[in-house]
Amino acid sequence: MKRSLQMLASLKLTVVLLLLLAFVLAWGTIVESLHGRERAALIYYAPWFFALQGLFALNLLAALVERWPRTRSRIGFAVTHAAMLVILAGALVTQLFKVEGQLPLWEGQSSRTIFTPTGSGQLELPFAVRLDDFQIDYYDGTSRPAMFRSLVTVLDGEERAGVIEMNRPLTHGGYNFFQSSYQLQGGREMSILSVARDPGQAIVFLGYLLLVGGMILVFATRLSQLRAARLRTATAQGAAGPAAVLLLALALGAAGATAAGAAEIPPAELVARVRALPVQHDGRTMPFDTQAREAVRTVTGRRAWPGIDPVAMTLGWYADPQGWSRQPVVKVGGRKVAAAIGLAGAPRWASFEAIVGAPGFATALDRAHQKQAAEARLTPVEQDLLELEGRLVELDAFLRGRALRAVPTRVAGEAWQPPAARDAAALATLEAEIRTAAPAHYPAATTIARELRYNATRPTRLAWLLLLPAAIAAALTLERDRWRLDRLAFAGLIGGFLALSWGIWQRWQIAGRIPASNMYESMLFLGWGVALLGVIALALRNRMLLLNAAGTSALAVMLLDLLPMDPFVHPMPPVLSGTPWLAIHVPIIMLGYATLAMVTVFAHLVVGLEIFAPHRQELSRRWSELLYLYTHVGSILLLAGILTGSIWAASSWGRYWGWDPKEVWSLVAFLAYMAILHARWDAQIRAFGVALAAIAAFWTILMTYLGVNYVLAAGLHSYGFGSSRLVGILVIVALVEILFAGSGWLAHRRRRAAAS
Repeated sequence: MKRSLQMLASLKLTVVLLLLLAFVLAWGTIVESLHGRERAALIYYAPWFFALQGLFALNLLAALVERWPRTRSRIGFAVTHAAMLVILAGALVTQLFKVEGQLPLWEGQSSRTIFTPTGSGQLELPFAVRLDDFQIDYYDGTSRPAMFRSLVTVLDGEERAGVIEMNRPLTHGGYNFFQSSYQLQGGREMSILSVARDPGQAIVFLGYLLLVGGMILVFATRLSQLRAARLRTATAQGAAGPAAVLLLALALGAAGATAAGAAEIPPAELVARVRALPVQHDGRTMPFDTQAREAVRTVTGRRAWPGIDPVAMTLGWYADPQGWSRQPVVKVGGRKVAAAIGLAGAPRWASFEAIVGAPGFATALDRAHQKQAAEARLTPVEQDLLELEGRLVELDAFLRGRALRAVPTRVAGEAWQPPAARDAAALATLEAEIRTAAPAHYPAATTIARELRYNATRPTRLAWLLLLPAAIAAALTLERDRWRLDRLAFAGLIGGFLALSWGIWQRWQIAGRIPASNMYESMLFLGWGVALLGVIALALRNRMLLLNAAGTSALAVMLLDLLPMDPFVHPMPPVLSGTPWLAIHVPIIMLGYATLAMVTVFAHLVVGLEIFAPHRQELSRRWSELLYLYTHVGSILLLAGILTGSIWAASSWGRYWGWDPKEVWSLVAFLAYMAILHARWDAQIRAFGVALAAIAAFWTILMTYLGVNYVLAAGLHSYGFGSSRLVGILVIVALVEILFAGSGWLAHRRRRAAAS
């Protein structure tokens, strides 16, 4: 009996189960991407997968019995493993007893019948719900919904009025009602409500909290044990090893573009006056400078056309449509797109007239639209063709004089009108004329000035230009004290952190919400989070951590600034509006990613030392120690991100877990890092093995953050691009990583063999 208990409680079995669970979950997301959500459900709800989870629960229970804490240092272990059992128990209660379905209601209709998610049956509520009114709020001047809500009355012996909108459910009789969707048909409005009653949800959330608390206790115990070990060994504090500074040169090459030629470009003095003209665009008011930058980036694929200010260029489109329609400024999207539409010469840029007049353009575009309407999978060329259509539509709006909506209406929220005049001189005086009798909702000059200042400053570029020298200076001080370089590293890191903080705050003020709703903004928080770790390193006087934080933050923000990511502020979808969890979940999860990115940097340093400086084992030991500690911290933050994301999902959709690929991959990442920590504690791998495993595990973070949207193109999270273009880059990076890790492993084997 004792031997069976020991086998069941084996940490080797724990690591195997963690990796098996991670593999099955990852495979499920791939199946969903290839074959749809229904096929993936056959994996997630398969009896053998439930059996695998049951074996994991038995492993946890046996570990608790076998290693029940006899000292205070084991309390964290007991709490974490008991917490996992609580989570699994809560998930089982959810699986067995949860009630969920949809309640569709036309205005004026009452019903008590909900339809199950599979559509195979119906359930009767013990009370009825009547839809009294359905309301939709739109972003100013657009048909894009900002929020939609249902005004209902619960009929349960007596009438109870209530309002249900996104992220604000209604609870009655143990059932939660969530605003899910709506339909408009023949002047009638239907609201679709999600209905859920989940007795397991509170149990799971209790388990989450216990798990976070237990992991904090475990981390505190490991930290105190490492400090005690340092005191026992009384190792002298030697200088760090030589710094290998890797300078990444980014060459920004661009093919020569045809100049504007005879097309009209307004004079600089008029451009300067029109730049601050308030316009209504993309659901909000902004300076024309912002709309112009966005339009030029959309049409040309560049931040600015060489030698032409974006405001001057867009004013030229507006004032001289015939001249600019013949200029090759529209990004085509590749040779295959040019070939598909019959554009001769496969140019990178072509004119509006040349593209629209290409012999195969209309046919190819119509074919792509038909496949899109049929919800068929589009080829990469068809996706690029639809993007080309979007660029043409953007330019066409300027050429026809419809894009610049600068004349406000008397009623707030209504669409502004284009000015009658189409010449730059008239536009330059337009704001002064409007402000003499402007409506109350016309933006203040200070509001416009704030956004102009943000556009001109480009805080991301300023940040990495400060952080990169800080990283280099920190690297040069590892070998010995150099007070001038120390001060440069200090000033650069603080300056870069302040630039990012200022940029986030200004963006927050411009958008009127926390900037955390898309890929660009989440990556902004990633760079800020790593820089914050660097500021903490300053307080701890840890030069190595400062170097890695400054370098990693500089790289993240440099990529944010230089890669073709959309940097503009856009309206949020209703599901992200009106919830505090956006401001809680995104910063926490991005801090987790930032910490695990630091772990990966340390892992590369440890492997690099094994290859290039195998005699520096003391330095490798110190770096491995930091790697191990930060793996604990990153795992805690990752778990906290999963917890807050689950609470957000429960408040928005009525389910804390919905098998969305993004949340599945976040769990895969957590399981991967848990496998590393358990394997290290059981001495299945040692310091070098942890470094190799950390490099491999970070790919689960990359899949969570980028792969779900760019590669799998699946799930509810909408801020990715849903394109597989990144696959080629990821494959190249993966091959380099395999070569690097393999070289390190061979060097490690040679050193161990020579030592023995």
